[in-house]
Order: sequence, then C-alpha cells, then structure tokens
Amino acid sequence: MDQFSSYPAEMASVLSKQWESRGFPAELLPPTASLTSLLDVCYQASLLREEDAPVRCRVIYASPTQLHSIATEQPRPHVLSFSEPAPLSAHNLRKLYAAADFYRAALAVTIDEHGSLVIWGLVVTGTEWGNRVEGSRFDGVSLPPNLVVQAIRPGHLVASSGYLRVLETNQGQLLIDGFDPFRSSWISGRFSSVREAMLKRLPEGHAGDVNRTKVCESFVRDLAQSVVRRVLRLVRNRRHGGLMVVLPDGSHEDGTCERWLRFRVQFQADDSTLLYHGMMQRLMSRALEVAKTRQLEVLTWNDYQQFRDAELRRYDDQLIDFSHFLADMMTVDGALILDHSFRLIGFGGEILGDTPVQQIHRATDIEGHQTVVERADSAGTRHRSAYRLVNGLNQAIAVVVSQDGDVRFVAHHNDQLTYWPYLP
Repeated sequence: MDQFSSYPAEMASVLSKQWESRGFPAELLPPTASLTSLLDVCYQASLLREEDAPVRCRVIYASPTQLHSIATEQPRPHVLSFSEPAPLSAHNLRKLYAAADFYRAALAVTIDEHGSLVIWGLVVTGTEWGNRVEGSRFDGVSLPPNLVVQAIRPGHLVASSGYLRVLETNQGQLLIDGFDPFRSSWISGRFSSVREAMLKRLPEGHAGDVNRTKVCESFVRDLAQSVVRRVLRLVRNRRHGGLMVVLPDGSHEDGTCERWLRFRVQFQADDSTLLYHGMMQRLMSRALEVAKTRQLEVLTWNDYQQFRDAELRRYDDQLIDFSHFLADMMTVDGALILDHSFRLIGFGGEILGDTPVQQIHRATDIEGHQTVVERADSAGTRHRSAYRLVNGLNQAIAVVVSQDGDVRFVAHHNDQLTYWPYLP
C-alpha cells in the first residue's frame, strides 16, 4: 500500500470537495489514491533542486485523446507524445521540468493500463497564460477543464481546472478561506464617481447619442480591476511583499499626503501621472468602434473579451506593462500611493502617525456585514501601518501583500476598521 505524507492526502480530500462544489466534471479528477499520489509527487518535487535551481513545473492530468480533441475558437496547445511514457515520480519531474519550462509548457500525466500514473507527453501552451487574470481578455492557448497542478516553489502548489484556480497550498496551509473583494458592492461604490467621469470623457457621439453603442459602467470597473488583480499576482509571485494605498481624489494637493506620508519618491502632479487614464480612454474608444461594427447596443466586459482586434491587443499589452510598472513600485520598501482615479502620487511611502490601532475586524462575508474581532498587533509592521492609515483616513483603501503571499484588503466600512482576506 502506498504511503503518503498527510499534507497531500489532506489536500486531495479538500480538492475533491472544492472541485465538486465548483461544478467541475468529476471524471476529470483521478481516483482518490491516484490524486493523492499525483499531489504528493508534485509536492515532493517542489522541494527538490536541479543544478541549484528549484523545480518549478506544471502537470496536467489528461489523456492524449482529451488534449487532441479540444474544441475551441482559441489556439490549441501543441501536444508532443513520448514514444515511451515515464513513471510519474519526483525524480522524473526534476529531470524533465527544464524541458517543460513553467511558463511555456506542461507535462501531461495519465493513468496507464496497469493503473499507474505516467508522464506521457509535453503540452506547449506558450507564455500568454502568465499574463492571464480572472475576467481579462485572453488570446493565448486554450486548456481543457482538466486538473492542472502547478509546483511554484517549495511546498507551494496551486491546483486548477484548466486556468481556473481551485485550491492553493502555502507554508502548510490549504488556502480556501477568503473573499474576492472586487466582487463586493462596497468597493465598487467607492469608485462610482470615477467611472462616471471616465464615461463622460468618451468622444462626442458615443456618450450622448441614443443611436450609438454605449459602454456599460461595469466595463470600466472590470477593466480597472483586471489591472489591480494582475499587480497583486505579480507581487505575490515575487515573494517580497508590498503595500498599495488608494487615497481619495485630490489628496496630492489638499495636504492629505503631507499629513500622513513621507515619500522616498513623490511625483510631480502633472498630466504624466494620469498615464492610466489615457490608456483607458484609447482602449474604450477603440472597443466602441469594434462594438459598432458588430451592431452592439451596449458594450459589456463579456463582449470585449470576445473581440479579436490588433489595436485592442496593443492596448492590452500596454495595460500589462503598466501592471508590471505598478508592481515594481509596490515592491519598494514603503507604500505605493495612488488616488481613486489611478493618479500616480508616489512610492516608497512611509506612513506617519503614532496612534496605535488596538483591534481590527476580519470580515467573514464579502460585504463585511459579519466580522470577527482580532488583535491588530497579531499582524506585521506593514499591516499595522496600513491599519493606522485607514483608521485615521477613512476613505482610503489599503491592499497589503505579505512575503508569504497573504493578501488583505483594508477599509473603514460600516463604521469599523475591517480587512478582507483575498484569494485570487
């Protein structure tokens, strides 16, 4: 009888339950013993090094038939079958992972006629998936909804259905408890005036003419959120941690920054700091032109994701570059400071003030109606600085990323200082 460490065995049990609750086809998971073995091998491989480089790999559980029969409008992965399958083992993952570069390919695994897990091929996906975030446009290679296990770093695994994350492990914890504050009404409400202003600035003939295609307000919201999602993922993956603070509009000139922050670098407040606005306006204008050719009455985010247009692709690339730029500034010691309009105010911000926060409420639902009180000093210095700022400046929102990948949204909500654990 195979012997497994309790960690992958527990992960297999939780993964099966999460898989079922998300409505993914049960037949795309291997039997319990094989699932546990697959996770155990990936976990053990993540602890290994090959020529002083850590083992990072992706493994997809799928048969050759499943991968060769993908029906999709997007490009399909290029599948290369081995003439002789190799047994799935931590040793073989260590020897093969360099050929299946984490960002470019995955190793295909299935159960052979003897009931054993084997590595039977390479699935070349290209690198576009690395820039994919939930809800964003994606022109890369399609994957079927089969189980994909990513070994990211020692002991850190992510299990997905295709590209959709189902479960994550990190430092001995199974990460399933958390929220996506982007889906809440409270955070959307904080930025409603910004969205309205951006829609009003659309070219004449789009915003006011009832016979023209209109942009759905949620389009602006989803586009902005896709940028922040990507920033947070980049900072998490760098394992450095970081802090992003979003201040009310006008904070760069009404004295708020001077009262609360000391900057390593503060930008001169000219039009160059509104880089994001220019990107958004150009992208929305082009998306409207494409929507008009399709005779759409309202341009929604779902419509936009289906567009295949070279100019829109260039704008997508610009937003990806902008996300990397924000992540770079966020990983400098101190805080990256923006306002609600995404104006770049500065980075390396030290939060001032010496009034300690004694307690904070952890939200147990996405809207923060139910909370649990925690001691504020149970978190690190970066977190306590964010708590102090938001507690004193109630309209600010802070997003804290710790070195271990934990992400918290911090806001003053329902008359109390609250944080939401975030799971992307």
